[in-house]
Amino acid sequence: MTDTPKNQTLITGQLLQIRDKLIAKRHLIPASYKAEWQQIEAQTAMFDAASQSQFNHYDSKSMVKKSSFQGSISDLLKLVDAMRNLDRQIKIAIH
Repeated sequence: MTDTPKNQTLITGQLLQIRDKLIAKRHLIPASYKAEWQQIEAQTAMFDAASQSQFNHYDSKSMVKKSSFQGSISDLLKLVDAMRNLDRQIKIAIH
């Protein structure tokens, strides 16, 4: 996948969906995966709404919100893979 703003936006959307799912069931994470979860949570903290800057719109000018993520698309994909793996491990542990 090429490193374009559009692709980064799509992968970031996937990352946020999986992150939200993991946050919702963080109390189900087995103790053996707590360290992995804390690492992923720290790596994705920049995507929290509280970490994002606020927009001020003046007139009808369009604004582009810059991402605070400085990595490449492959870095985003690695984070998505790590979160998907953790999600699978949580499902296995609860069943």
